[in-house]
Amino acid sequence: MLALLFAALVLVQPDTTDQPPTLEPPDFAPVPTLPAIPVAEEDTTGPGIVVRPRVAPSALYSASRGFGVGAGVGIENLGAEGTEVGIDARLSQRYQSIALSAYTGDRYDEQVYGFVGVEAGTTSRRRYYGIGPYTGEDNRLFLDYGSIDAEARVGWYPLGHTGLFLQPGARFLLDRLRDLEPDQPGALERLAETDPASLAAVRDPDVHQETRYGVSLGLEVASDLRDWRAYPRRGTFVSVEGRRFFAMDGSGLRFNRLAASSLGYLPIRGRTALVGRSTLVLTRADDQQDIPFYYLPVLDAQLLTAYPPDRFVGRDVLALGGGIRFPIRDFIGVYGIDALVMGYLGNAYNNVFDEFEPSITFEPGAIENDGGAPLRPALGIGLGIVNLDKERVVLGGLVGISPEGISLASLRIAYDLRDARPLFR
Repeated sequence: MLALLFAALVLVQPDTTDQPPTLEPPDFAPVPTLPAIPVAEEDTTGPGIVVRPRVAPSALYSASRGFGVGAGVGIENLGAEGTEVGIDARLSQRYQSIALSAYTGDRYDEQVYGFVGVEAGTTSRRRYYGIGPYTGEDNRLFLDYGSIDAEARVGWYPLGHTGLFLQPGARFLLDRLRDLEPDQPGALERLAETDPASLAAVRDPDVHQETRYGVSLGLEVASDLRDWRAYPRRGTFVSVEGRRFFAMDGSGLRFNRLAASSLGYLPIRGRTALVGRSTLVLTRADDQQDIPFYYLPVLDAQLLTAYPPDRFVGRDVLALGGGIRFPIRDFIGVYGIDALVMGYLGNAYNNVFDEFEPSITFEPGAIENDGGAPLRPALGIGLGIVNLDKERVVLGGLVGISPEGISLASLRIAYDLRDARPLFR
């Protein structure tokens, strides 16, 4: 009830883990837990050093991961002014992860800054249904799976402002599938019959354990023209990123990824604004090779509110959203309650150009493979408490409703402007 009462207006703010700030590249790596959520407390442990504890309410329970806890700490100005170091961990019944990150300078004030980070996670209950828009619940497998994701990148504002942002980066990805278990009898046989390439993308049937690893090189070009990052009324944020993956495990896998995303605000009156967003991801392998599922984008709550993690995976993903943010009531001129209503459409595809169909399906689960894949809908409804003096969301969340169910997509306690921002996975 608390979540529904204080549901958030970080407008279009989705939930896979430790995601970077607005001007950083869309991250489609398979480790997507949402970032830990900061607490509005500050503790100074030395001259210039600021320590901020963080908690993640979304880690308390999920159907796939069970009960758990998520927490971390952010340390600013450690060693040099403007630096930021973070440590975050999640411990659940069926999922554990730890993430370390460090920025050399402020992401918005420094013209050039560096970032390094590493995240490791393991789960005994990752769900796998296959690849593409026609996957069914009857084919579900439970995977015993672990991953490591290490990354280094440089952010540069060549014009001295956020109108143009360049970010080259390199990532090392290691994924290990230790075992799999069918959820229902015959799931492996059905998957092998209906989608043999999808099963091959899970693992080589002759290998009991499979470890894949490689390097992904990429460049993001972005532009942030929003009037106020913490609580925009007008402006746009646009990002285009290209990546090239090189396997180092002897498989010879090579593939390209192009990701484009946009977010826009159109002012109506006062705090009322129209909101629009879009995301398109295209993945293509050399020589028509099968791409393992953990390298592919996921259509989940980060793109389509209320869609569960791991449910829809595809080589291509398309997601669109539009809605309105408006004030409900103000209190003593200091705090206000704002609402957000968003509608979403999207799907995951083997090839969006061959399978896209301009229609909508309200059926949950699998759809018929008759040559076209209609769009899947979702509705996001949020409430947020806004600090009117600083124009930022203090506490809020976004509840998602779709044919796949109802979920709390976001719950955020913000102490600083950069914590109330739209995120792209």
